[in-house]
Amino acid sequence: MLRITMVETLTEQKWTLEGRLGQPWISELKSAWTKTETARRERKCVVDLTGVTSIDKNGEKALAELSREGAELIATGCYTRHLVHTLREKIESSAVRKGACRE
Repeated sequence: MLRITMVETLTEQKWTLEGRLGQPWISELKSAWTKTETARRERKCVVDLTGVTSIDKNGEKALAELSREGAELIATGCYTRHLVHTLREKIESSAVRKGACRE
């Protein structure tokens, strides 16, 4: 089970995820993300993963997608911090490769 809580302020949209980040709950996360796209445009978006207990490969892909779309991922556990660090590196290296192709 995955619990998604969102709190909005004038400058930030904060998502708190708790539980298992995997199928079949990935579709719920993606649906909620899509529905709030317009409200998020002018705000910083933070996704707090502190309460996440497990992440499967589909969950990793979903987090990578959120990160590419501007979400700041917050993690505290060793595994989750490592995963977030790895996702950031992949996204940054992908951006560098795309930039090199344009020249």
